[in-house]
Amino acid sequence: MQQEPAPARSSGPQQDPALPHTSTMPTPEPLSAGQQRSSGHSPTEQATEEDFQFLRCQGCRAEAKCPKLLPCLHTLCSGCLEVPSMRCPICKVPQPAGAHGPALDNVFFESLQRRLSVYRQIATAQAVCTRCRESADFWCFECEQLLCAKCFEAHQWFLKHEARPLAELRSQSVCDFLDSTRKSNNIFCSNPTHRTPELTSIYCRGCSKPLCCTCALLDSAHSDLKCGIGVEIQQRQEELDSMTHALQEQDQAFGAMQAQMNSSIGRLARMRTDTEELIRARVRQIIEHARAQESLLLEAVNERYQRDYGEIAGQMGHMEAVLQRIHTGSALVQRMKRYASDQEVLEMHTFLRDALSRLQQEKPQDLQAAVRTDSFDEFRGCLQDLISCITQRTDAAPPRRANPEVASSPRDPSAVDLCP
Repeated sequence: MQQEPAPARSSGPQQDPALPHTSTMPTPEPLSAGQQRSSGHSPTEQATEEDFQFLRCQGCRAEAKCPKLLPCLHTLCSGCLEVPSMRCPICKVPQPAGAHGPALDNVFFESLQRRLSVYRQIATAQAVCTRCRESADFWCFECEQLLCAKCFEAHQWFLKHEARPLAELRSQSVCDFLDSTRKSNNIFCSNPTHRTPELTSIYCRGCSKPLCCTCALLDSAHSDLKCGIGVEIQQRQEELDSMTHALQEQDQAFGAMQAQMNSSIGRLARMRTDTEELIRARVRQIIEHARAQESLLLEAVNERYQRDYGEIAGQMGHMEAVLQRIHTGSALVQRMKRYASDQEVLEMHTFLRDALSRLQQEKPQDLQAAVRTDSFDEFRGCLQDLISCITQRTDAAPPRRANPEVASSPRDPSAVDLCP
């Protein structure tokens, strides 16, 4: 008989190798930024690592601790779920806060994080034995343990599990390692009274639990509801696949509706741009029309001014001539009275009398009659008509917001009413 090898040294508590091993995969430890930069991964491995960014919390983007799957199918860490009145940061749907809310422990994410942590340790040659903390050389797929050479010999003497050297695993990609660490036969009986976990391949659909052979025989109430776990898992996978296919059809319907909405948004943006350009063009047209009317009105006002000014200037010249004759006649009479002889008075009297008589007949015209006070009222009227033409909507009624029904009614966009 082969001699039993000596037990390996260990700094921690030893487990009876004859008993089934539960998962002892190390808890994932997040790498710091410096460790990530110095990991020495190839560009392919770094690209593969980026494929697993979905394991981060979709709320705070940190590595998810105790990830929780929400009813909206987004995953958050427990810290983000403890925030009062938390809304899903992805879809903004309110989520119940606290540990009693309808959130499921995302065991898939937790397991994937642990396996990725082990792969990082293996790839960077930093893996240590789970039992004695020495440098690890092997990985047991059944126990999910890193083992040194000595612990591996003892482990294989009693259990003979499938294990592979770490040097061989380092040559694999992370996807190959994750695929090889998936377990399909580690289902234990759900009965909590067992002293040690019992592996089983029986599933009770009445209890919705896996049961070992003993518990299945004792459960006589659901004798017709027993099936193989593989059959149950396959049925559930097919159910999820069927729902996924239905979701794909729903995705097409929502995608088509999203495309229609994007098209509507595009048309709405184009309509806004066209309307803004039309408004600017029409306002410029109104301004140009107003300026043209301004030029016409100013020109007409100037013509009227020149005409009336000419009339007044003519009257002013006649008045100045009369005044000059009055001043001259008065001065002549005063000088003759002072300096003229009697003979000169007799000879000039008749002529002066007739001239002064004609001068006395001149009467000053009324200035108000010469200048009409309403001479420019017609221009004010034209100006008021122009203003009313531009502001007739606001002058006719108080300002109000545009009615969407009126705005959506068909109308020629180029139709703009302007005063003649």
